[in-house]
Amino acid sequence: MPSLTHQFFVFCCYIAPLSIAASDAEREYLFNDQFEDWEWSPILNGMKAEGRKRLAEGKDIGYEYRGPLFRKPVGFELPAGKMVVGAAAYAGTSMFLTEGQAGLHSRYSRKFVPRKKYAYEVALKGKGEFHFRAWVWGQNPDTGATKWHGFPNLITLKLTEDWTVHKGSFSLPEFDESTFLISTPAAAAIVIEKDTQAYIDDFRVFEVKGESPSFFPSPIPPLTPSTVQPQK
Repeated sequence: MPSLTHQFFVFCCYIAPLSIAASDAEREYLFNDQFEDWEWSPILNGMKAEGRKRLAEGKDIGYEYRGPLFRKPVGFELPAGKMVVGAAAYAGTSMFLTEGQAGLHSRYSRKFVPRKKYAYEVALKGKGEFHFRAWVWGQNPDTGATKWHGFPNLITLKLTEDWTVHKGSFSLPEFDESTFLISTPAAAAIVIEKDTQAYIDDFRVFEVKGESPSFFPSPIPPLTPSTVQPQK
């Protein structure tokens, strides 16, 4: 008859995979954007002047519009590129973004806390560079005065001709908080600069709490993005 020690070891071997699977299922993502669902919304007053100016200059306004409506991914408040389907998409529906930014208001607002570590995964292709940039704001608790600490790039990735899945981790850089405390989590946005074309899909981020992200096939080196197999 097996000893009690042996029986306990066998029990642990069975229960450990179940515990890991439960942890993955219960993980709380800050966001998990697959860009599958898009909606038509009324063009906001703040968008009209800039849109007319760009059209008059013969420039692309960066989003689709139909009469008084514009199309955006569900969960975003302002324009966030154009919907891509078919062979050009990564899986199902993707986002195409040219010069501009996406997600600063509401979607990626108040997400990132100093001295915490975050893991990311994103599928990209295109020309130029992909940036995920933070807006870091501080306040003097004695006077109420505020200041911008800075706008650091949390993620910078070179775009390639074929779809490539990038994985890595990041933290907010350290700032001098002796006077202006970062008491509100920093906002961020996808930023695509001039002469850049970016196709984006499956962008997700979660906080790393003393563990390697288990949805990645291998441990993530801190602050160093890695690239896995390209996909056409």
